[in-house]
Amino acid sequence: MKEKNKERSRKLFYMVFSILVAIALWIYVVYVENRTFDSPVAKSGIPLEFRGEDLLRDSNLIVSNVNVNQITAYFNGRVQDTTTLSDMEVRAVVDLSDVLSSAVPTGTHALEYELIYDPGFSTIEEASRWPAMIEVTVERLVTERIQLQPIYSGSIAEGYMAGELSLNRDMVEVSGTEAAIARIARATVTLNRDNLSRSVTEDEPIVLWDEDGNVIDMDEAGLTFADGVETVKITQMIRMVKNVPVRIDIIESQTATDANIRVDYSVPSVTLSGDPEILGDINEINVGTVNLKSIVTSFEQDYLIRIPNNTINESGETSVTVTISVENVGTRRISASNISCRNAAETDNVSTITQSLDVTLRGDEDQLEQVTAENIRIVADLSQVAGTRGTFLVTARVYVDGFDNVEAVGEYTVTVMIN
Repeated sequence: MKEKNKERSRKLFYMVFSILVAIALWIYVVYVENRTFDSPVAKSGIPLEFRGEDLLRDSNLIVSNVNVNQITAYFNGRVQDTTTLSDMEVRAVVDLSDVLSSAVPTGTHALEYELIYDPGFSTIEEASRWPAMIEVTVERLVTERIQLQPIYSGSIAEGYMAGELSLNRDMVEVSGTEAAIARIARATVTLNRDNLSRSVTEDEPIVLWDEDGNVIDMDEAGLTFADGVETVKITQMIRMVKNVPVRIDIIESQTATDANIRVDYSVPSVTLSGDPEILGDINEINVGTVNLKSIVTSFEQDYLIRIPNNTINESGETSVTVTISVENVGTRRISASNISCRNAAETDNVSTITQSLDVTLRGDEDQLEQVTAENIRIVADLSQVAGTRGTFLVTARVYVDGFDNVEAVGEYTVTVMIN
């Protein structure tokens, strides 16, 4: 009997225990595992997206204003889905194609929007949203050509100067509302480099400015570049600046050398600018040649200053007066009659019509006093007229024999007849 009572008590215990476990499990499932939010949970900061903006542009329309930029949505779900809701990506998409179907597309439109999200296997579902509708203002799209202004902001290396500043295009087409376009006062492209010593070309952005000198935020203003190009190639040419001496070539003679002449220039040098690769090799500007045998003791003549190709004369001088003085010499004139000819053809019968010439001598004064007419030979050169017939004026060279520091200076001619 006692054994039966024990068995009955054991069964009763297990029955009560099972009921208690079931009640506890039910309480866990209902109040813990499947407990829902006490009230809808907000998901804020949902970005607003537009679909069909290209369709508006094709009809020369543009959204100029939106009443909100972000959406707040409220969701129901289980407490355990809180983390899922926090991490879940939600998008709010407005279809602008509905604007085109309205009788008057311009103006303010209240549009519905779609919430797009993937709750996965959770029990999350939308309860409500704010705002319920999106208000967009649509205006006519205006496109205008704006002149581009190149700007260099920086410094130039010493010995160089800024040359031409240019862009690979002069205009840019900007699209937006009429009010937004009216804000544009100018469009610039700026190159910012320091210590430039060579020409550079860079892609730089186009910047729009209003009349108060403020940069226009294109996204905020609803402006776009019609061709989609936001950068322009800007080129800053750099020119070398160089002070180049003016020089005349000197052909020395027996009694006039670099040691006893003085050369003066009214313009000693000119300042040139040009491509560094060209100007770097230019060390002087030659204006002419003077044979010191052709002058007596002084010489003065004007010469054009011809600058090298692809350079600019920044100082502006176009001519120079060259003065040459032969120093520490004396001069003397002697009449000489010892005239002969050379370079005649074998068949030429040459007669010298000129019988004497006054010759100017230059040199050491002591030796000049010793020179006589017998020391002077005048030789006419017939190479240009050999083999012809007639009377000719030909050049002649004068020799002073027996004296190292005396020479004939100047130019001489002799008249001859060839039969």
